[in-house]
Amino acid sequence: MGSVVEVRSPVDVTQLRARLGDADVVQFSEPLTEAEYRSVAALLVDHPMVPLRVYGFDDDLATLRFLRWFPHVRRFSVASLWHLTDLTPLDQLSADVEFLDIGETRKPLNLAPVAQFRRLRRLRVVEHRRGLPELLHANPGLRDLSLWRLPVDQVLPVIALPHLQALALTLGSLTNSEWLTQIPTLRYLALRQVRKLSDLTPVTRLRALQWLWLETLTVDRLPDFSSSIMLTRAECLGMRHLRHPAALQGLAAAPQLRELLVAAPHLPVDAVVPFVGHPTLERAEIVLGSQHRDRDADDLLRLPPPRPDTQFAAMHELTRIL
Repeated sequence: MGSVVEVRSPVDVTQLRARLGDADVVQFSEPLTEAEYRSVAALLVDHPMVPLRVYGFDDDLATLRFLRWFPHVRRFSVASLWHLTDLTPLDQLSADVEFLDIGETRKPLNLAPVAQFRRLRRLRVVEHRRGLPELLHANPGLRDLSLWRLPVDQVLPVIALPHLQALALTLGSLTNSEWLTQIPTLRYLALRQVRKLSDLTPVTRLRALQWLWLETLTVDRLPDFSSSIMLTRAECLGMRHLRHPAALQGLAAAPQLRELLVAAPHLPVDAVVPFVGHPTLERAEIVLGSQHRDRDADDLLRLPPPRPDTQFAAMHELTRIL
């Protein structure tokens, strides 16, 4: 796993060059000099896979004028650039941009200027809904999509992304879970604190799904996953409504499940019994809210914990997004 490289003036070019080799992101929150922008841009040309992120409260940065020095950046984030009001200056970036993170800002933005990019492979959008349908329509090659704080099926009643493999929905709402079946190519699905989502049955019809992440949902029982023949890893975190001894029985029916992580404070130990002797389960960690109950669950399964997210993703050529 790489590091976050924070850039501040005065920029030490030698040190920055050394740190870029294992960087996950290069970011700055205060303006640099023109010479420093040039230096950072020149270094990033040799590291096209490293995203550039600009964030903070600086009004000058929020104009995005500095992008004239970064025409070759292919991965760019404005997450938490609070005073950003207009995305039009993104036209200073190359048409070959493949990842954009239009994250948190003080007010929701119009995404229409972003639709000029037609080769996006990864996109994160937080709360901005104007122009989102047009943006997705312009990028049918998207593979990874993360949507935050959006009423998803209202903003996007129809979604046609034939190559999408990873989808993360966080802090928004999904009234009709059948919406998910429009994306049968999904291999990774994260549903985190999604309101109005009570029926996960349509998820079992996603035949390509390998990694399922459920977090803080109001569902009280998981459906029958016996048809999910590709499902390899499942995570159920903060699931306070899972209370019944049979709450996980449907998940235990997944025929190829290999890794399991459950954190459900009201779940009885008996709910773990369906996984005892599961023919493919290799790793599991069960957290039930007390050391005593956790030990009882561990005694039932006697399995090592799941692999770290990054390791599992690399092993199965999956993308983990939030």
